[in-house]
Amino acid sequence: MAEQNNPARPAGNGRRTVAIVVGVAFLASVTTLILALTASHGARQRDAVAITEDSNDLQGVVSDWQAQVAQASALPDGQRDAAIDGLKQRADAASAWKPRTPCGQEARDRLRAAMDTRITSLARVTPGTVQDEMGIVDDALRTCAAQAGRDVPG
Repeated sequence: MAEQNNPARPAGNGRRTVAIVVGVAFLASVTTLILALTASHGARQRDAVAITEDSNDLQGVVSDWQAQVAQASALPDGQRDAAIDGLKQRADAASAWKPRTPCGQEARDRLRAAMDTRITSLARVTPGTVQDEMGIVDDALRTCAAQAGRDVPG
């Protein structure tokens, strides 16, 4: 019976071990959280820069496009065919542009649809309804940027 009163190891040593394990696990969790937040912040900053670059590229495309459309519109109906072919080539080039972000891709696709509508309108004798290409690009980028991160489950 004397052996039962003298345990091989003291009870305080087990508690200390558990406290150390819990403390290490807590520090690991905090470190992981800090690393995740840092990576997320960096990704948001890179996305913001990429969206700005996409916006600048697309606004340049639209400015050139609108100048070319103005020239084509000023031509008499019989001379528009060559200008319309040039517009088609410009629209194809816009479709080939590689966006940096999904927002840029969405804006590029909407711009291409507006370009096709504009080309069709110019080819008709009586022009149809067309939309402002710059407004379409700006709206697509603004909407997409505002919804960034909402598709990630929380």
